[in-house]
Amino acid sequence: MSEKTRRTPAQRQAPTAKATRAMRLFLAVPLPESVVAFVDTIIADLQRDDWPIRWTNSGNAHMTLQFLGDVSPEQAELLRIALRDPIALHTSFDLRTANLSAFPSIKRPRVLWLGLYGPAHRLQSLHADIRAIVNQLEFETETSEFHPHITLGRLKHDRTSIKTFPDRVRARFDALQRNEQVTDKKPLALPVREVQLVRSHLGTSGVRYEILERFPLSEPES
Repeated sequence: MSEKTRRTPAQRQAPTAKATRAMRLFLAVPLPESVVAFVDTIIADLQRDDWPIRWTNSGNAHMTLQFLGDVSPEQAELLRIALRDPIALHTSFDLRTANLSAFPSIKRPRVLWLGLYGPAHRLQSLHADIRAIVNQLEFETETSEFHPHITLGRLKHDRTSIKTFPDRVRARFDALQRNEQVTDKKPLALPVREVQLVRSHLGTSGVRYEILERFPLSEPES
């Protein structure tokens, strides 16, 4: 081999290192434009209170089914293969928007969210099948009970200086419901037609999402 074509060990390993670079992934149900616009409106309204919240970027709202964390390209490919047929066994259905609340509770609001109502058994079944497959592939999964929701924002810090924060959140949520700006009495439809494998890119301008794969649910029989 000539000096021009001989590669150093670092040069030979570079493609492999690049190929195994981890990706931050999650599985989610996409939202229709009407619900995305509604979520953006809610966030814009709440942002006026200057709360210590890291808000969801405009247009990035979704319903998370399973957070996967850092995943190698090889693991992502296994997910693509393993999830398609089981998800296709589920028939598509519709959810609807509901009221505002928080995790772990409205008394300790760390995550603010918009609730969703609908055929809970179908969503729970879909989530359970996805979690089972993810577990079989030896991903770490959350053990907490699944609650369908759309995240609006997360608390930036937990300090005693914001001990009045829960009361302020409760008052604002109650006001929005009384004014019927956010209420289950005037819901928006959220059709569940597919599950997406999404990559999260962190940047200086915020989070950008890239759809890596779409897993369609089956159409109901006419």
